[in-house]
Amino acid sequence: MNLRLKFTLSVLIPLSLIIFSEAYAIFSAQKSYLNLQFEGERERAFQTFYRSCEEALKSNDEQQVDSIINSIVPIHNPAVVYAAFVSNYKKTFTARDDNSNIASAFLERAKRSYSAITETFESLTGERIYEYSSPINSVNDKYLGTLVIGFSQDYTDLKVSEGVSVISRKIKVVALIAFLFAVLGANVMAITLVKPIKLLAEAAKKIGDGEKDVEVDISSGDEIGSLARTFNDMAIKVKEADSMKDSFVSSVSHELRSPLAAIDGYCDLLIDGVTQDYPKEQQLRGLKVIKDAALRLTNFINNILDLAKMRAGKFEMKAAQVNIGDVIREIVLLFESLAFSHKKNLKCEIADGLPQVTADIEKMKQVITNILGNALKFTQEGDSITLSAALSQSYGPEYIEVWIADTGVGLTKADAEKVFEKFYQVKEGEFKKPKGTGLGLSIVWEIIRLHNGRIWAEGELGKGSVFKFVLPVTRR
Repeated sequence: MNLRLKFTLSVLIPLSLIIFSEAYAIFSAQKSYLNLQFEGERERAFQTFYRSCEEALKSNDEQQVDSIINSIVPIHNPAVVYAAFVSNYKKTFTARDDNSNIASAFLERAKRSYSAITETFESLTGERIYEYSSPINSVNDKYLGTLVIGFSQDYTDLKVSEGVSVISRKIKVVALIAFLFAVLGANVMAITLVKPIKLLAEAAKKIGDGEKDVEVDISSGDEIGSLARTFNDMAIKVKEADSMKDSFVSSVSHELRSPLAAIDGYCDLLIDGVTQDYPKEQQLRGLKVIKDAALRLTNFINNILDLAKMRAGKFEMKAAQVNIGDVIREIVLLFESLAFSHKKNLKCEIADGLPQVTADIEKMKQVITNILGNALKFTQEGDSITLSAALSQSYGPEYIEVWIADTGVGLTKADAEKVFEKFYQVKEGEFKKPKGTGLGLSIVWEIIRLHNGRIWAEGELGKGSVFKFVLPVTRR
């Protein structure tokens, strides 16, 4: 069963139940109303003749009483089956079939009663009769006689059935039209919902098949539209991730091939040196190159493993009380000679009396070294790099803020937002390819996150960049 049919049924079934329940309720209410209406008319008819007979008796006009009794059946035929007036000395009776033996069967119903009585019974013909019997008294409560009228219950039921039948047909037509509109509406809604979902499914399949430029054109303002926009954002990120993957594969290839090529080449040199007696200095230089290449490979593999552990939550840190100012000064001291050799200005500005932070000191050194190394890479001769630390003005005195600012090539806004993503690399210039694997800043971001801090980048192309991070101070 497809989604369209499921949705149509899920809408149609409860809607149909509501329609038919309402139709049945209207039918039942109308039937009750008609019953009450005919019963009320029957009651009013009896009361009318009762008052007429009462007035005639009070006027001692017995002939008028006979006239009233004899007029009841013709006036209300076939609703009234018989009518009678019975007094202490007189009985007046009339019936719907006055000449038949059956009519005479109702004669026994004409009898005196001294209290109002209503009774339902079945006649010899099988017709159900609803009988009113009520005494008529004078002003001083003297018994004058009893008025008895027998109404046909079958006739009442027939008229109710006819009325209900007309209403029933109308209700059925309205219910059928409502049902058809419900079917149409449910289908339209199902198509409206299923169509964009199909588009999303097809687009997802295209992405799964390897297509990169995939976009879903759904502009509705509801949840489906929001889903489509989210899907398009995801498709863009998938495309970027695919591009980053290609870049990463290229970088990894370079990172693996370069040291392996150096190791392979200098291993050949050392092998030849054994047989051809190369100078020891040359062989020693080859061994140093092999060691440096092996160290480069080791660092690269360690970075990948560390990042995987961080993402899996299995990265171990050795927490201790750390003076972040001392860590910065130590890193600056290590890089001073390198900066001086490249004719770059390296400065350090540490606020006095900074509180300690709880951190892994080696990981803090890794963070600052990585950012500072990037700053040296993306600056030119004469540029300045400044490492600063102070209580954070943005996050308050509960945080220490560290920033590494340079006057190098700078960052675009797009680069600043993505620079901490795994494998993302910032180009040094239009004609230069990025160096490294794009893992360093991703590791930095994870380390700061594990220390309950936050790191971000700011900059402007051609005017330098600044990397900032905050760490919570140790609470005492």
